[in-house]
Amino acid sequence: MSPQEIKPIRALALALLMGVSAPAWAQASKPAPAPAPTPTPLAAPVAAPMSPTFLTVNGAALTEKDIDSLLARMPSQGKAVTPQMREQAIAELVVQRVLVDEAKRMKIDATPAFVERMEDARQRMLIEALVNDYFAKNPITEADEKAEYDRQKKVLGNGETTPQYQLRQVLVKTEQEGRDLIARAQKGEAFTKLAEASIEESSKANGGLIGWVFPTDLLPILSAVVVNLQKGAVAATPIQSNAGWHVLKLDDIRPFKIPSFEDSRAQIKQAVSAQRRQALVDGLMKKAVVKRP
Repeated sequence: MSPQEIKPIRALALALLMGVSAPAWAQASKPAPAPAPTPTPLAAPVAAPMSPTFLTVNGAALTEKDIDSLLARMPSQGKAVTPQMREQAIAELVVQRVLVDEAKRMKIDATPAFVERMEDARQRMLIEALVNDYFAKNPITEADEKAEYDRQKKVLGNGETTPQYQLRQVLVKTEQEGRDLIARAQKGEAFTKLAEASIEESSKANGGLIGWVFPTDLLPILSAVVVNLQKGAVAATPIQSNAGWHVLKLDDIRPFKIPSFEDSRAQIKQAVSAQRRQALVDGLMKKAVVKRP
């Protein structure tokens, strides 16, 4: 490679080693900065087609296929591949090969920690491939999405609107703790102050606020209480669940307009996808042989 070509590669190597991101592909059409006051443009692409092996790094070949593979994986935002983008890909691959060679020379790939991480990555890739294969063979159809939309709408009452509740809660370990908090609330103590006793960090940090929920979002034992509370009221008794004892306050109620099928289709598809993935896992777990020694 010429000195002009090597300069941007060295700059990219330094950026990668320092944890600095390389330029986005959308900006790759700009010339790479050179140390000189006047930037030196990247070498123009040769008119004749490159040979399959047009560059070597520490004796190993860098081929057209390597470049095309990297470009295919990188986001191009719908733009055609430019000569500058191709040169940027070459520079990135050269840096990658140099760093990998050094890691191998140091035998980092043979360390137990690296081997463990590689095995973890391999398993994750296998799981991803399994799920992708499952959905390729069992694609989600519009009929599937419509059926899930109708199911969700039925759960919410099948109307055009459904009530939504803004809740606060304090979660404690014992019933007596819950009763003591309710007594303090009845005497006028701010619920946000009571929330400091919560064992649930997420709501504790926000004055006990859970946010806007539907009754179907809650455990049945909790939703049965919430739908009968008046706005601003604290439940008269603490409610027990597997998590502990809940002290609930209803801040507000509002009507929620149920979106149309088309407006909610992306979320519906996500719901169907999650259900399919869970069904896949459940089916495999039923056939699995799991034993404890």
